[in-house]
Amino acid sequence: MSEHHIQVVQGPANYYSHPGAIARLADYYSADQLGKAFWVTGERALAAAQPWLEPWLDLPGAKISVFAGHCSVPAVTALAQEAGEDRQVVIGVGGGTILDTAKALAHRLGLPVVTIPTIAATCAAWTPLSVWYNDAGEALHFEVFPQANHLLLLEPQIILQAPARYLQAGIGDTLAKWYEAVVLAPKPAELPLTVRLGLDIAQTLRDVLLEKSEAALADQQAQDLTLAFRDVVDAIVAGGGMVGGLGERYTRIAAAHAVHNGLTVLPQTAQFLHGAKVAYGILVQSALLGQDEVTKQLIAAYKRFDLPTTLAQLDVDIRQRDQVERVILHTLRPGESIHYLPISLTPATLWAALEKVEVLGQ
Repeated sequence: MSEHHIQVVQGPANYYSHPGAIARLADYYSADQLGKAFWVTGERALAAAQPWLEPWLDLPGAKISVFAGHCSVPAVTALAQEAGEDRQVVIGVGGGTILDTAKALAHRLGLPVVTIPTIAATCAAWTPLSVWYNDAGEALHFEVFPQANHLLLLEPQIILQAPARYLQAGIGDTLAKWYEAVVLAPKPAELPLTVRLGLDIAQTLRDVLLEKSEAALADQQAQDLTLAFRDVVDAIVAGGGMVGGLGERYTRIAAAHAVHNGLTVLPQTAQFLHGAKVAYGILVQSALLGQDEVTKQLIAAYKRFDLPTTLAQLDVDIRQRDQVERVILHTLRPGESIHYLPISLTPATLWAALEKVEVLGQ
């Protein structure tokens, strides 16, 4: 990574995060354009957002696709056929899978994309990239698009009503921004200023999340739209996306995401959200790097936020060697982001890290 030529896409062209934000759709698109919108959403997402979307879903000519698959090439191809000709905008309403699919579709059709998140489990609404999966649900690679998302409309009330596990996953995914970026940018003084700004934001996010996540989760349980709750939501959606947008490859993903990808090979982990698996991956990364104090500090925080601190909590039994070996093999694949760590990696060193986390996380 000696060349520092990076593309900086700080975020969407326009971001609104406040009660009533979705109404701003009409400030950017005419009724005529919205009559040629292609909506990509999921069944639960549509139910959650429907009250805010009423005026536009019924426009004659608008098409709505309720989608239940993965962001895969066949799925996006099928949606492109369904969209047909003469569309003006793609609008994604949902979580990461839906939004990644909408972004990939908009890129393919050469249209602007509007993202309306219904959960705050990742920064997918913000980032101009999609993670591609195969139809079996295994993560393949991510693709960064040359165009920023045009409009991101976040209605905090929708996020407040979503199940708590999505917010917990978002907290885990966003904490990883700091722990992974530090590994990718070990000598920030030699890197472009935008990377250093990204690192500064990642550190601020870490502090905000460690300080406010517990309150935000309690406020969500009480259905109370507080500043702490909104801060944590903005940290996940805007902050998390901004870090990668400012520092590109120096602030995106390292070992925590590789461990997540490794876990996806075991079908029983599919029930756990991306951010929960990434959160566990941060523990493995800090164990690999011999950062025992960091590992212990995070485990204490995770117990307050109800994030997994052991493989057992992800339905994986460390004594089932064949299963754990499959995870290790996938995590250490050539080209996987774990290889950015400044240490030599073998299946044995990864085994040792997993075992260490299992003991400390009990």
